[in-house]
Amino acid sequence: MYDLIILGAGPGGYVAAARAGKAGLKTLVIEKEELGGICLNKGCIPAKALLSSAKRLLEVKDAKTHGIHIEGEVSFNWKDMQERKDKLVSRLNKGIESLFKKHGVEWKQGEGVVVSPTEVKVGSEAFQTKHLILATGAKPLRPDIPGLSSLYEEGTALSSTEILFIEEIPKNLLIAGDNVFAVEYASLFSTLGAQVTLLAPAERILPYMDAELSEFLKRELGRQKIKIVTAAQISRFDGKEAFYRAGEEENSVSFDTVLISLGSAPNLKGLEALDLKTDENGFVETDEFLRTSIEGVYAIGDLIGKYPLAHVASAEGIVAVSDILGVARPMRYDKLPMAVYSMPEVASVGLREEKARTLYGDVLISKYFMSANGKALAEGDSKGFVKILSIPPYNEVVGMHIAGNKATDLIAEGVLALQLEATLHDLAAAVHAHPTPSEILMEAAGVSL
Repeated sequence: MYDLIILGAGPGGYVAAARAGKAGLKTLVIEKEELGGICLNKGCIPAKALLSSAKRLLEVKDAKTHGIHIEGEVSFNWKDMQERKDKLVSRLNKGIESLFKKHGVEWKQGEGVVVSPTEVKVGSEAFQTKHLILATGAKPLRPDIPGLSSLYEEGTALSSTEILFIEEIPKNLLIAGDNVFAVEYASLFSTLGAQVTLLAPAERILPYMDAELSEFLKRELGRQKIKIVTAAQISRFDGKEAFYRAGEEENSVSFDTVLISLGSAPNLKGLEALDLKTDENGFVETDEFLRTSIEGVYAIGDLIGKYPLAHVASAEGIVAVSDILGVARPMRYDKLPMAVYSMPEVASVGLREEKARTLYGDVLISKYFMSANGKALAEGDSKGFVKILSIPPYNEVVGMHIAGNKATDLIAEGVLALQLEATLHDLAAAVHAHPTPSEILMEAAGVSL
């Protein structure tokens, strides 16, 4: 009898397992593929490894502006980039195994089938448990667009988990989507020489982030010769040509490869016996403690469809285990960061300006630009800004939005500000090392005081 069985070893499942094992719970993790889930093996980490290589390529090409002269043509080897990525993934896989050993967590490779809230089968083996955490994730959505299914069959249409493993960089890449994957891969493959067209179904890319971040990134990607069409609805595919509407007219675009990044669907296979309550899109419903409609059963990560982000899944796993241990610690989705590792990056936490004005009416906007930051200028990378939202009477920070190539690191200070209910005065009074990009946060806070 286990205290806890976890189905899925992605960033939600393995973090929950480590926390449970550390707390003394007898824990079993069941994973049908590799430890780390999609994020480690086919998503976050491989993508960031390749984006890092692409960014290094840009830096080398830009070396002349720093007084460094490189003779001959600067080139890259896609196969070598892939091998570096694979070595990194393998190393992190082994790290999770070590983490499990350290905390006494057992794990079994195989496809788990839930028989009841207290029993899970893997093949002919049955395992009993007091509690169950479902972390089975989601799979890329395959929309029903005429002509698309044949493109999948021939390998011309790929999902966000497949495109990182292609053998050659496509000459003409079409991306359908407006989310993080769509934007990051547009940036990656454009840097590596592909002609990229991005058809975004929403009115702007990254529609769930602050509008100024979306506009900043659209402008910068445009400068990289990425063609972006917003409010674009694909009507059909005819061979390697996509027909779409953006407004009244129908247009078309040709491609060698098309990336379909139009959402996801929950992995519910093996969970049918639970008869879980789901929302209109099929995702499992949970409360603020990640409890499902079945007592003793929790669900986390992409399976619940709230925020398809690795760090959110990890946080949900910790909340679920805390609840099992009798510690009431509700999930706070209003203080979670979003990070986009495009070139340049954007990141945010808290309320968007539009939402803040709807809730509070009177909102103070404090901005400061990277172009006034000494370290950014010294590094030759001064695109971007920080935007802080605060509310009277104490100027409490309710949102922070950052654009620029240090954005995904700098946003941590915004997360801490919201967590501690900090004010502009707190941010402005905190002395930041000089010269560092972090000074932009202090300066932005001080602008309005």
